[in-house]
Amino acid sequence: MSIRLRLTLWQTALLALVLAAFATLVYTAVAEQETTRLDLRLRAEAGDIQEAYQKLKQDRSTETRTSAEIAAAMAGALGDDALAATLVDADGTTIARTGNLPPSLEIPPALAKHVAAGDDDPKQISVEGEPFRLFGEGVDLANGRADGAVFVVASERPMEEALAGWRWLLAGVVAVATLLAWGIGWVVTSAAMRPVDRLTQAARAIGEAGEATGRLPEPPQADELGRLARTFNWMLGRLAETSATQRRFLADASHEMRTPLTVVQTNAQGLLRRADGDPAEREESLRAILRESDRMARLINDLLTLARVDAGQRLASRPLALDELVLEVYHQERPLAEGVRLEIGAWDRAEVVGDADRLKQVLLNLVDNALRYTPTGGTVRIEVARNADAAVVRVRDTGPGIPDAERERIFERFYRVDQGRSRGDGGTGLGLAIAREVAEAHGGRIEVESKPGRGSTFSLTLPLAPEVAEAPVATERLPTQRSGPVASSPSRL
Repeated sequence: MSIRLRLTLWQTALLALVLAAFATLVYTAVAEQETTRLDLRLRAEAGDIQEAYQKLKQDRSTETRTSAEIAAAMAGALGDDALAATLVDADGTTIARTGNLPPSLEIPPALAKHVAAGDDDPKQISVEGEPFRLFGEGVDLANGRADGAVFVVASERPMEEALAGWRWLLAGVVAVATLLAWGIGWVVTSAAMRPVDRLTQAARAIGEAGEATGRLPEPPQADELGRLARTFNWMLGRLAETSATQRRFLADASHEMRTPLTVVQTNAQGLLRRADGDPAEREESLRAILRESDRMARLINDLLTLARVDAGQRLASRPLALDELVLEVYHQERPLAEGVRLEIGAWDRAEVVGDADRLKQVLLNLVDNALRYTPTGGTVRIEVARNADAAVVRVRDTGPGIPDAERERIFERFYRVDQGRSRGDGGTGLGLAIAREVAEAHGGRIEVESKPGRGSTFSLTLPLAPEVAEAPVATERLPTQRSGPVASSPSRL
């Protein structure tokens, strides 16, 4: 069932329910009004009959008051053939009755006794399946007290027929109004859903094209549909960016893999052709194969790391001393400095919650990147600082710096700053991308400050472990010389 049909059904059903409730209230009010009007009429006629009877008592003696005379007096007082009357004593015995009173209608003795005793509420009785409305009033027959009762009777059939007309009228009004509501609701709902149809067709066309470059038409109104279209277009833009990034990623990965594979293949073929060749050439070919195999292994490991991060793989988080982890990286990178002064600057103790292996990989990437782009004789300084709620690791270098146009792009996958600025053959181009992804997975961030010719500073900011976030900062100064002996506290070395 379509949304258009469901909306139409719901609003039609709701309107029909409201109309039915209103019609029921109207019918109830009309029925009560008709019943009250009939009761008032019966009460007034009963009073007239009692007056006529009392006058008859005064004009004639008891012996001359026959049933026929009393019935004639009652009929004359009624003045309406639709009404009938009967006079009974307190035991319900009929004294006189008008000729139009149904012969089978008898006043129950209990009712006669109650009316003679002063009960003047209208009553309803049924005679042979036909409903009658009657009103009784006490009458003084002979002994100066109410020892009888006069009843005025009217059939309820005319009232029922009138009420039946009202029922048909109200039912017809509800039915016609419901049909009109259905038609109007269908037209209005169709008009309201027309933009959705257009959005659906446009989305289907984009899906069939297999590209997220298309956009949905945005309604001019700033309503829910307009927001929906804008949200879809924003999503399509993100999908297009993701698709382009994936294509570029695959192309770059293929390109990065092609070079080492070509080198391995070329050297392996050379070894097969020159199985008994010069041992020095054979050794050089094997070294080239090993070197390129190592390069491919690093690339594959980096790709696996990014794949895990992209897949949202859960980190093995636990409390760890960030300053000790930085110190491990310092000792690991110190033998690889190759003419660059690697030193430690300001130092605070800091504990964070995270994956030690992944954070160490980030720190190694930052320090390795700084060493690679710092010329011989330059300096790379590592600092650990702590504020109220975060720990910051800064890696400062005295390299050539990063141009403003490339400062954000260096975190893109496979992006490298000009290779001419590198002292070696460069890495895989994934180190900073991995660093940013891992930092963000820990709830932190990586920022860079750089000016061409004045070096760069990469800052890794991580939230402190909750239990130590408000602890006082412990500051310690470590030696700054790269090549001399390292003195530090026994707790860390």
